[in-house]
Amino acid sequence: MTEAAMTETAMTETADVRREVDDLRTRGWCVVPGVMRGAGLDAARDQVRRAVIDNSRSPAPRYGVSNLFRFDQSLFPALGEERVTAVAEAALGPNWRISFATGYVTGPGTGRDIWHADFPFNQRNHAHVPAPYPDAVMHLTTFWMLTDFTPANGATYVVPGSHRTPDHPRPDGPHGDWMSPREDEARLVGSAGDVAILDSRLWHAVSPNTTAQDRITVVVRFAPWWLNLNTTRRGHVERQLVVGSGGDSFAEDLPREVYDQAPDDLKSRLAHLLPQGSTIA
Repeated sequence: MTEAAMTETAMTETADVRREVDDLRTRGWCVVPGVMRGAGLDAARDQVRRAVIDNSRSPAPRYGVSNLFRFDQSLFPALGEERVTAVAEAALGPNWRISFATGYVTGPGTGRDIWHADFPFNQRNHAHVPAPYPDAVMHLTTFWMLTDFTPANGATYVVPGSHRTPDHPRPDGPHGDWMSPREDEARLVGSAGDVAILDSRLWHAVSPNTTAQDRITVVVRFAPWWLNLNTTRRGHVERQLVVGSGGDSFAEDLPREVYDQAPDDLKSRLAHLLPQGSTIA
């Protein structure tokens, strides 16, 4: 590639990132296309599907696994992709971390679920920012699409612009029924290999899979360095004090041997998931 072509490519990628950051700020999500491709994408799809079904915490038709990286690391090479990290840094600043990594296989027959926002805004959780929460980005939810996301196979429902509303639909709340369809709802559509990045305040909901095929994704959440994640760690004293016996989301420990095999540029995003008392070089 000539120097001029390289410069033009760099300018195009910079413009793309600016557009994606603008989408994230204005409508509440963006889609970074083609983060994973070819044989790497195919292998990740097969490995993730197998790891999720084999270790699922929930039964068919929608399987799910907390901290999938304990069982499968096929996303590791892609997690440092420059466009994804650029959007994350624009929203959260430097030194952001991976807070959750949940694998999902959404099978045929999956039904519609509730409107909600993600941690730390989900008002059903014991550990949450009380509504009305401030108009500030505190967490990102990313969908690593290992299959196409289409309306037929259950592409996630989203409500454009809802991330600027300081609460989400819930019983006895001011924003309507949390199960009802909305006139302003849209779909989080994309192609296999794309990554959707959501402001975690954005209202979203599981959507029905009316096809005969699984929809496969890994939902990886990003947190700024200053956000307290101790309430998401089972066995941590802060979770005991705040959550108690509640059913809040949690992140399982990352085994040391998995951390040691991670790419160097990913280790700083994962170190806090090591078992309590661990040290790093």
